[in-house]
Amino acid sequence: MELDELKQAWQSLDRRLQQQNTLQLAVLREQKTGRIQSSLRPLFWGQVAQIAFGIVMLIAGVWLWRHLHAVTAILVAGIVVQFYGVATIIAGSVVLEGIAGIDRSLPVLELQRRLAKLRRAYLIGGMVVGLPWWVLWMAPPVILLSLHAHETGTSIPAAAWGWFASGAVGLVATLGFFRWLRRPGREALARRLDDAAAGSSLRRAQAELDALARYAEE
Repeated sequence: MELDELKQAWQSLDRRLQQQNTLQLAVLREQKTGRIQSSLRPLFWGQVAQIAFGIVMLIAGVWLWRHLHAVTAILVAGIVVQFYGVATIIAGSVVLEGIAGIDRSLPVLELQRRLAKLRRAYLIGGMVVGLPWWVLWMAPPVILLSLHAHETGTSIPAAAWGWFASGAVGLVATLGFFRWLRRPGREALARRLDDAAAGSSLRRAQAELDALARYAEE
């Protein structure tokens, strides 16, 4: 009888410990998932601002090619600016969709998968939005120079095309660097640069999720 009672006591204690661990995990999960969503809030508002900026670029591009299409350079610039605005809106919308998919009720593994997908979408979106500025910054001066040339019957200064060329070289060099970075043996450097590009919001969210995953595995 004493052995049976001892066995029952151990089983009861084990059940209580399991219940306590389950309760602690539930409390920790609630805290961590809440912090994850809080960490992503600055990223959310950043993407809202990006979409608003894309809308402005879209409107500006449409206005340019509709009202100043007689000047070929401005027509081209307007179309480019319009497409850039559309790409900026799409990139921001994809990230917002990823943020909306971070649901605290999901399993930890699914949250990890979705956060990784969100991180990838943000990095790709950052390239889509950022890299074109190697040449896009030239749009305002080229528009002004084109208007002046159209009104005076002159041509656009050759220096303007040199600016475009230098921007194109910078864009190609940046793309070449990214390609070089993905070669075998440079994984550590690539990971550090990705972490830096991901921003503090995603890094904090990842840290909270990693802590939750470690506790769940223990």
